[in-house]
Amino acid sequence: MNEKPRQGPLVGLRVVELGTHVAVPNVTRAMADCGADVIKVEGLKGEEWRILGKNYGIPYTAEENALFTAQNANKKFIALDLKKEDGKETLLKLLENADVFISNVRLKSLVKMGLDYDSLKERFPRLIYCHFTGFGYEGPDAARPGFDMAAFWARSGAMVDWNNKGDFPMKPISGFGDAATANLMLSGVLMALLAREKTGKGTLVSSSLYGSALWYNVSGVVQAQSCYGVPYPKSRYAPANPFSHIYGCKDGNWIIITIIDFDKKKEAFFRAMGLEEYADDPRFASIKAAQDNIREVVDILNAKFLERTRDEWAEAFEANDIVYEKLVHYSEIENDPQAWENHYLEKVTFPSGTTVALSRFPLLFSEYELRPITPTRGVGCDTEAILTQAGYSQQQIDAMRQEGAIL
Repeated sequence: MNEKPRQGPLVGLRVVELGTHVAVPNVTRAMADCGADVIKVEGLKGEEWRILGKNYGIPYTAEENALFTAQNANKKFIALDLKKEDGKETLLKLLENADVFISNVRLKSLVKMGLDYDSLKERFPRLIYCHFTGFGYEGPDAARPGFDMAAFWARSGAMVDWNNKGDFPMKPISGFGDAATANLMLSGVLMALLAREKTGKGTLVSSSLYGSALWYNVSGVVQAQSCYGVPYPKSRYAPANPFSHIYGCKDGNWIIITIIDFDKKKEAFFRAMGLEEYADDPRFASIKAAQDNIREVVDILNAKFLERTRDEWAEAFEANDIVYEKLVHYSEIENDPQAWENHYLEKVTFPSGTTVALSRFPLLFSEYELRPITPTRGVGCDTEAILTQAGYSQQQIDAMRQEGAIL
């Protein structure tokens, strides 16, 4: 007897997204991968993230848009003009059967359209309404827009304090802070759904880039407070632990070693590094001794690391059971067997014929299956199918299109 094909853990869940850029779309991409039926609502011209490829010189067409697909795979797309009554009514009709509504539209605009939580909660009492902001609902910056570079990285201290002292501020890859925040929002939505199973009630779930950044950066936030006074940014020549630090190698690449308990790993460290002559050196006697002589210790280690390539050091640390990792470049990821054998990457072929390795939602379930990644298409590509399924007649659809309420 053939076994029934496995489905995702969220099959049957209905989600409506009115989201742009990365954070909100990342939440619904994860839910779609796990089997949820996700409808993404865009304006008639589509959302801004569709053209991100323009900034990097890579395709951003309906036939090939890898950067947009990364956050929006496995969704259905409808294009509505929410300023027109028919467009807004269509969204409300979609919410009648939805479990989750999620948006990052500014609160002021949602209130103006009557799409804020307070306007909808009585009409849809079981709806989980998730709203995402830059800085939260209160305070002097509540109404400010906030992208991840600003509200997540710059405002949290990470953009300057993750750096080496004196260096130009770090500029992270686009969308990283958004993606991190999405994990918190996803957790909140799933918690709300679980609570609804017990109470039957929907709820508002909200999060922000700034709040999420403080959550993720809590170690630095605590250390740097006036009561402790740990200085940031730090110098590469004065790490807190020189045996848990990054070093440059002979081939111009970098490697990190992570030795938390130096006393336990001291013998293996000297053996792997070929520094046996320092085994009895008082500067290497303990972490405290190394800290008291930090510049000399770091200079010794810097000079030693420059004697071998990154891969040669990796072999030495592997042989001596020392935790390490090569600092790899993005360009190396597509050839990493660890990523492929664990299904962290998936090959996706676009209608253009180009095949791209895209990241999969990195959860595995023994009894459930994730959907394969489906490339995105053009703006409003599923509008007619969605409206038909919602009960609209062809005549109604044609009239709305003529009016400009849909694409």
